[in-house]
Amino acid sequence: MDSLVAALSTLPPARWGAAAALLLAWGLLCGGVWLRQRRAASPRSPLGPTDGPLALVTWASQTGSAEALAWETARTLTAGGLPTQVEALDRLNPERLRQHRPVLFVAATAGDGQPPDHAEAFAATWMSRPADLAGLPCAVLALGDRSYRQFCQFGQQVHHWLRDSGALPLFAPVLMDRGDPQALRHWLDTLDALASAATGQPASARPATAAAGFNPWILLGRRHLNPGSLGEPVWLVDIAPPVDAAQPPQWEAGDLVQLRLPGTDRMPRSYSIASLPGPGLGGGLQLLVRGQRRPDGHLGAASGWLSQDCPLGGALSLRLQPNPGFRLPAALADRPLLLIGNGTGLAGLRAHLQATERRLAQAGSPRQALVHQGLHAWLVFGERQAAHDALCDAEITHWLASGVLSRIDRVFSRDGGPHRHVQDRLAAEADRLRAWVDAGAVILVCGSRQGMAAGVDAVLAQALGEPRLQTLREQGRLRRDVY
Repeated sequence: MDSLVAALSTLPPARWGAAAALLLAWGLLCGGVWLRQRRAASPRSPLGPTDGPLALVTWASQTGSAEALAWETARTLTAGGLPTQVEALDRLNPERLRQHRPVLFVAATAGDGQPPDHAEAFAATWMSRPADLAGLPCAVLALGDRSYRQFCQFGQQVHHWLRDSGALPLFAPVLMDRGDPQALRHWLDTLDALASAATGQPASARPATAAAGFNPWILLGRRHLNPGSLGEPVWLVDIAPPVDAAQPPQWEAGDLVQLRLPGTDRMPRSYSIASLPGPGLGGGLQLLVRGQRRPDGHLGAASGWLSQDCPLGGALSLRLQPNPGFRLPAALADRPLLLIGNGTGLAGLRAHLQATERRLAQAGSPRQALVHQGLHAWLVFGERQAAHDALCDAEITHWLASGVLSRIDRVFSRDGGPHRHVQDRLAAEADRLRAWVDAGAVILVCGSRQGMAAGVDAVLAQALGEPRLQTLREQGRLRRDVY
């Protein structure tokens, strides 16, 4: 303590405010460690998630990136001597938050200022007014994209709510623009220093965050799915697992894969996995990738690497990323599925249809029994031109003939007609939509946030009513993977 005070006394006056905040944070963390050790030493007070000031990292994530960073944050604190619990924000309330010291929030912003889907109930229930969080040491890592007007809005709302509730921010919110590695290093290094000061342990020797968990998968092939389209090319990319993998990689329908580009330390790009693990691909996976153009006309780095630049047989640095928000829990696996999407959003829906096909094969059910068992699906999907953009048409036609799909509505925006967009077609089928929801259907939405997803949200609210829509969210029957 004396050495820390002596070091702070040498700082110029302009930095005394920041130094005082660091000293306060140090004191709060030290107090938490002392109390934890005291309780741990008592046989009547075993250390547990509700017993004492166990550090807590909570996340609000739309695509899984915030959740992954929450676990990285927890590893940093634990390595610094502060055992840490990780929990999704929607499973918490102010009473639970008060049981921890400190509480760190990793909060993504969905779209232009909204909370992630699973955090909407927390925001509506608890953040509409101040809570009793007096003296709670906390910090916020806010994830966002500067191309949106409300950059990192939800993370900043969390910070303001904490401050208004009497909590004590350890430092200003860290705003991360599309996985900016400098912001991430600042966040982790600051936590590392705080944990080290609180416990007296040296700062942890963390490996480079960007490389953790990535392995060299092999690019097997890519097939152009929409030649002649007015839009950018869409490719079905086949990728084999690492040759030295001890076991075949496993993932579930709805999960993502992260691509780390060679020669960069930026946060990786996430893609919806368009297939399930299985013998057909030898443990490999498939992606649907559309070329993305930068303002200068060149392909974006990630889509360019996957669709053109990486040679066949070349290595792709990939990491599987669980996406619980778009998985189908076992308790809902026998429900009808209403699958809604556009463009390469077909990827996540395709994996769920493959999973439905497997369940049907295991059940051995004839087509006429599908509706009775609930193992049927309705696909509403949009693209540009029927002549060029009927992505995965043969596969979808097969699913319709075999009963995996009981209905399909495809709309093409450049072909004219009264229903040019997904949301238009869905609105025209409002009665059918309500009937499917009444029958227990799960709604899965995958694709572009702007336009499609926003329009679908509006149609669902009008057709079902906002109270019922909120009930579907709480039941896990409305799940989205939008970007």
